[in-house]
Amino acid sequence: MNALGRHKVMKKEQRIRSILVVGACSLWLANPVAAQDLGGWLKRTVKQAQDEITHKAGNKVKETVTRPVENALDGNRRNDTGIAVAVPDDSDAARDAVLARLRSAAPRSVCDDASTMSRTYGTNCNSREFPGVPMLAAPKIAWQTKPGWWGAWSPFLVGDLMLTGSCNNDGNAGVSALDMKTGKTVWRIGDICKVGNRRGTTGNVAFHELSTGEVLLIYPRENGEPGDYYVIDVRAGRIVRSLKPAANVTLRGHGGSFVGVNQSNQDGVSYLIGLSPALDKVLWRNGGFRLAMQKDDPHYMPTFSPSALTDGTLFITARSKDQSEPPTRQLHAIDLRTGQTLWRHVNQVSAERGWRSDDGTPMVAGGKVVIRVQERLRALDPRTGSTAWTTQAVSGQSIGNYIAAGDMLIVETGRGGAREVWGYRLADGAPAWHRSMGKDTRLLASSGGVFQLSERTAEAKGGGRDYRLQGFDARTGTLLWTTTLPGHDLDFDGGWSIQPDFRRGGSQGPAWRIGRDGAIYGVTLTGAFKLQ
Repeated sequence: MNALGRHKVMKKEQRIRSILVVGACSLWLANPVAAQDLGGWLKRTVKQAQDEITHKAGNKVKETVTRPVENALDGNRRNDTGIAVAVPDDSDAARDAVLARLRSAAPRSVCDDASTMSRTYGTNCNSREFPGVPMLAAPKIAWQTKPGWWGAWSPFLVGDLMLTGSCNNDGNAGVSALDMKTGKTVWRIGDICKVGNRRGTTGNVAFHELSTGEVLLIYPRENGEPGDYYVIDVRAGRIVRSLKPAANVTLRGHGGSFVGVNQSNQDGVSYLIGLSPALDKVLWRNGGFRLAMQKDDPHYMPTFSPSALTDGTLFITARSKDQSEPPTRQLHAIDLRTGQTLWRHVNQVSAERGWRSDDGTPMVAGGKVVIRVQERLRALDPRTGSTAWTTQAVSGQSIGNYIAAGDMLIVETGRGGAREVWGYRLADGAPAWHRSMGKDTRLLASSGGVFQLSERTAEAKGGGRDYRLQGFDARTGTLLWTTTLPGHDLDFDGGWSIQPDFRRGGSQGPAWRIGRDGAIYGVTLTGAFKLQ
């Protein structure tokens, strides 16, 4: 091509850029909502321009036209936090590309967890990531049942059955097994409501998986007598035996293995205790923890946090008895077989007047143990306790819930009265994307690399508020779908925080789970439902 030809091509490039930039600015000023799809429109326009220029001048000119526009759209932007981070692209083209990637992705192992039943927070890793397929489209109600319950128990998924129920109703009282495909009752055990003054109460039950393939149902009595540990044969739909723990503890199940926590005022320590699968033997005691703090202490936290388990190591935060004053909770790695403390996290950051940051509730994700230290997140090597990375603090930002989703850590934050969601890479803790959300938005759970957010809508005429449920790609933050669910009797904003909601009693957890089929199975105040 001669000099005159090259000059004409360059002039045409400049005219195209000017038109695109002016058009983009005008659209943004006129209608910010419509401009959300600007990325896809610009790319399609650029492609048309590329084809025309390439036809005349070759691929070398194509490269100079494409890159300046795409960099303006897709490059990292330094926002008011001072951190360079990408803005998610919600265009049709970006969404289609994400869906194609997710559909072709091979199934991945979420966690070192051989469970065949559901966990309250996904897996033993406590990461809010369920071992299910991604939800790629807005879910709809597949079935809903209302057997007359009032205050149903958080569901437990076993094979093709969903276990739930209530004693707070006249008919159909007890634990019920519902067919996950149809919602129809397969069997019901009503006798458990007839003892211990349970009739007419909601109770605070806990379901656990046993190594035998059976289910352990722990149900306290309302008359002060010891609670019951029922072993249920889920195939036959009946109680086959009862267990009696060898120690008076608050029990925590880990897929056939059990630990308990209690404290001894006589010994002056709190204990973490390992129990046999049948609960009839104490396998070990670890008494390296302080007694509980007084609840009127402004720094009060429960002695032991919820725990996470992977590769035979239990991760739990607690106050060590050999900490200097004033003590706070540290992350401990415990050998689940022997109860031996393998390592403790002592590199905590200063909080106030001698206090150190609380390590909060641990989760295992991406081969690392993740905790919150002050207003940062920290990942540790599960074998050694060495720090892998710590996120950069943002001035004025508070960290709320956080979940794992594929190779990402999704974090809900608050800053200046606004709510935001950040995506961090689990590999190195670097921020990958960031987006602003409504003030009533809550981060929920994930499966297959897709995570969900819920937001309470404005109150409608006549009262009542619905839920706006949305699904996002974890890697890019791209919005995949949006739907609205009726708020009456539903609960899509409670129980998912990494810090336990003590109003819920700590054992039942959220009102729904994600099945291995990617569907949501949940309970309302009066019944149960499936969304798919």
